[in-house]
Amino acid sequence: MSSYNTLAEFYDLLTDNVDYKVRSDYISGFFSKYGKSSGKLLDLACGTGTLSKLLSDKGYEVTGIDLSDEMLSLADNKCAGKVKLLKGDISNFSLDEKFDFCLCSLDSINHLNDYDDVKSCFSSVYQCLNSGGIFVFDVNTLYKHEFILGDNTFAFDEEDFFLCWDNEYEGGGRVRILLDFFVFNGENYDRFSEEFYETAYDTEDLIKALSDFEIIGIYDELKYTEPADDSQRIYFVCKRK
Repeated sequence: MSSYNTLAEFYDLLTDNVDYKVRSDYISGFFSKYGKSSGKLLDLACGTGTLSKLLSDKGYEVTGIDLSDEMLSLADNKCAGKVKLLKGDISNFSLDEKFDFCLCSLDSINHLNDYDDVKSCFSSVYQCLNSGGIFVFDVNTLYKHEFILGDNTFAFDEEDFFLCWDNEYEGGGRVRILLDFFVFNGENYDRFSEEFYETAYDTEDLIKALSDFEIIGIYDELKYTEPADDSQRIYFVCKRK
């Protein structure tokens, strides 16, 4: 997984179209329906901490994990000490405390390098959850990677920077993503580049990797209906056996 150093600085601007309030309500709804309305929550790949903060404001005792120092620094400023933040790799982690809930959002599972890392991540989640603990995560679908991201290029023209987002579809659900930031320094533009991969996994393979969990439901994004053939993101709601 990349450290996303440059991306961290602009992440909140680039995800400005994400309604985090709606997502926090949707996710916490599963927590309260299948678990309880409060408790200790682990936010995997917490990024800049927006969801962590919203869930903390709802009364959850939140711990966030991320691999990027830059993301964690931004999260620390945003959460103002209300969220415990740890540096760690979500593909393989161990914590001294147990949690009632675990969350992994905004296709962070797709950032794991391969299927073995996904299985290792799910095993780590199992180990850190209390019996009956609820695990909610979302993933980009194979459809999205092949037909939406694919070999497409996207441009973001903002006030202080320009971003060229170039995708290369390598097959098997794997997309190579190259980001070129051109950041205005007052006189001209400095160029910063990031490169990482996202991999979409077959739903049946994800179900197999969740053998330690009871799968309560698999839903289309922010809905309570089954995914469609052209769903771009789906949610899994699971309970630790």
